[in-house]
Amino acid sequence: MVAKKKMEPQKVGFLSRIDYFSEGFRKPLIDVIAEIIRRYEHTHYNILAGGVVYEKLLKERQKEFIKDTLKGLRLSPAERAERKRTLEEQFLETLAQDLAVVIPTFTIPDPEDPKKEKAVDLFITTSPAFDGASGEIVAQHLGELRPDIRVWNAGGDRFLVKYVDKDIWVLTPRKAVWLRGDYYSTTVERVIKDKIRQTTQKPPFIFAVGCFGSSIHKPKGELPFRYTSVPNASRIEEVRVAENQIGFCVMEFPSDGEPPLWRNYSLKDIVAEELSFIIPPEDASLLQKRIVEVLKNRGMATPGMFKYFLKDVPREEVEEELARLLGKKGQGNWPGLVQKPGKKYFFDPHWIQNNLKYSLGSGPWAEDRIVSFACLHAGSVETDYDFFVNELPEIILKRGATVLVDAGDTKEGLKHDLMKKGEIIAGMNNSVQEKFAAHLVGTVMFKVFVERFGGLLKKHGKRKPNKNELHDMVTSALIIFYYILGNHDLWEAELGNEPLELFHMTLVQFLTENIERHLAKCGFSHASVGDVVEEKVNRQEIFTLSSGLKVSVQHPHMSRTLTTSIRPQQMLAYAKLQGCQVAIGGNFHVSENVEEWDMAFGQCVVQQIGTIKHGSNFERHKMKVVDQGVGFLRILSRKGRIFMTESAFYGAKRSKPRIDNLVILNEFISGLGVEQLKSLENK
Repeated sequence: MVAKKKMEPQKVGFLSRIDYFSEGFRKPLIDVIAEIIRRYEHTHYNILAGGVVYEKLLKERQKEFIKDTLKGLRLSPAERAERKRTLEEQFLETLAQDLAVVIPTFTIPDPEDPKKEKAVDLFITTSPAFDGASGEIVAQHLGELRPDIRVWNAGGDRFLVKYVDKDIWVLTPRKAVWLRGDYYSTTVERVIKDKIRQTTQKPPFIFAVGCFGSSIHKPKGELPFRYTSVPNASRIEEVRVAENQIGFCVMEFPSDGEPPLWRNYSLKDIVAEELSFIIPPEDASLLQKRIVEVLKNRGMATPGMFKYFLKDVPREEVEEELARLLGKKGQGNWPGLVQKPGKKYFFDPHWIQNNLKYSLGSGPWAEDRIVSFACLHAGSVETDYDFFVNELPEIILKRGATVLVDAGDTKEGLKHDLMKKGEIIAGMNNSVQEKFAAHLVGTVMFKVFVERFGGLLKKHGKRKPNKNELHDMVTSALIIFYYILGNHDLWEAELGNEPLELFHMTLVQFLTENIERHLAKCGFSHASVGDVVEEKVNRQEIFTLSSGLKVSVQHPHMSRTLTTSIRPQQMLAYAKLQGCQVAIGGNFHVSENVEEWDMAFGQCVVQQIGTIKHGSNFERHKMKVVDQGVGFLRILSRKGRIFMTESAFYGAKRSKPRIDNLVILNEFISGLGVEQLKSLENK
C-alpha cells in the first residue's frame, strides 16, 4: 500500500502600493520581493492589494502628454474632445505596457522538476482611493498583456486557499479621504467594518487590508474577525494615513488546520540604504570615487558641501571631476549624475528607481523563537489549566521555541474580595496559588525537556554521554524562562510580602527534582542539574536574545482601549526608550502583533499576549471578550537589524466552563453520607 503524501502548507504572498509613477516607486524593491519568493517562500500565488499606480502624478503626466500632443493642432471642439479621449486611452495602454516589463514574473522551483522554475499568478485588486479609475484601466490592460497577472474586483475580493478550505478577503480602501492618526489599526479596522456593514456574504477566515503601509496581525476573539495589514512595496514619500512599513508578507496555512503563520519581510532598511548599492564607474579616478562617497553618505550636495568634505582638494579640481562624472552615463549599478536647480548634484533618480540592483546581503541570519503567555491567573476558576499544561508544551515543541516568556499576572491574587466572590478555587490562598503556578509552569517546561532530551540522547546512539556532554544536553533541552510581575502578582506587596518569591523557589525545586529523577531513569543516577535550572529561571523585565536583540517584557497597569493598536504601540515606544527592538506585553487580555520601523533601531516588533482565561465576571459585566491563548514570535536578524518576523496565536479549540467549587466540596461531602449541595446558578 502506497503511503499518502503529506500535504504541504499553503502559502499566499501579499504586497501593496508599488505606486508606479510616484517618486517612491522602486523596481529593485519588487525584484527583491521576487527573489524572496523564489529563494525562501515558494508561494502558491501572490496578491497585489491596491496601489498599482500613483493616480495623482499619473493624471498630471497624462494631461501634459495630451496638451503637448494637441499643441498647434487646429481642431473643432468635437474633434478635440474625441482626440483627447483617444490620447487618454493611448497613454494608459502605454503605461500598462511599461508595467508589463517592470513587474517581474514571480517564480518558484517547479515541484515536478526542482531544476526548473514555475511561474505563479499575481492577482491584482485595485483601490479606488489610491489607484482611481485610471489605475483600474491600467490594471485591466496589464492583465491582457501578461498571462500570469489576473485582475479581480476593485476595492477587494475573496481568494480561496486550496486544500485547507480557507478564504482570504483582501480589501483596499474605496474612500479618498482618510483621517490621519498615530495608530495603525484605526484605518485598517474602519475598512473592514465598512465592508461588514455593506456585505451580504458570510465572514471569511481572515481579512487582509492593503494600502496603509502597516503590519498588524490580529487574531479573532476581542474582535469578531481576524485580520492582517500589508506593508507598502515602494519608498514612502508621503504619509497620507500613518504609513511606516515597507516590505512583503506571506500567510502560511498549515495543512493540519492550526492557526496561520504571518511572516513580514521588512525591506525598509534596504530602501533606506539604497545609495550604498551604488558603485562608481569602472574608470573612475580616486577623486571621483571620493565625490561618489560624499553623495552616498550625504545625499544631494552643493559645491560648498564638497569643499567642506574634501578640504584637501582645490574647489576647481572638484568641479572639473564633477563635470566629468556628469558625462558618464548610467551603467550597471552606476546611475549617472544629474545637476538640479540650486547647483545641487545627485545621482539620476530615474535610474535609481528603475535600474539599481538591491542585495539581501550575505552571511547567515540569526534566528530567535519565542513562545509567550500572560495572565495565567493561577488559582482562578476561569483559567483553562488543561490547555496550559497539555497544549502549550506541544506548541513550544512544534514551533521550536527556545525562550518561554510570562508577561505577568502569574497568579490570581486575593484582592477585591475575589475569594468571597467565588472567583478563586476553594482554599487557594496566595501561597497555594504561587505553588500551584510553579507546578503548572514547571510541568510545561519539564514536558518540553523530556521530549528534547530524548531526541538528543538518541543522537548519541549506544555511546553514553560523559559528564560535560550531559551538562550540555540538559542545558540545551531545558527551555529558558523569563517572567515579570503583573498587577495581580503585586497585590500582596501591600502587605509587605515579596510577590512570586515562593513561586520562583518552588519552580526551581520542582524542575531540579523532576529532571534529576528523569535522568536517573535514563541511567544518569548521580546527575546534578541545580545550577542549570537556576540559570534558566529568570525574573527580568529586559533580556537579550541569542541573536543580540534586546527584549522588553511589560505588564502596563492600564486598561485596554477601543483602538486596538494603542497599547501595543505604547509598549513598543517604551521598549525603544530602553534600547529594545522587541516588546512582549500582557494585562489587556487581548492579542495583537504590530511592527514599526524606527530611525535608530530599524524594524521593531511588539507582541501583545491575551490570557489563559476564557473570561471573567469583571470583563463580562463590562461587555468585554478576551483573546484566550498564547503567542509565538520568530525573528530573523543580522547584525542587530530585524529582517523577518513570523507570528501566530494559539488558543483552546473551545471554551471551558468555570471550575465549580461546589464540585470540589461535594467530593468531600459525598464521603460523609450527606446529601450534596446544589447551586442556584442558571436555575
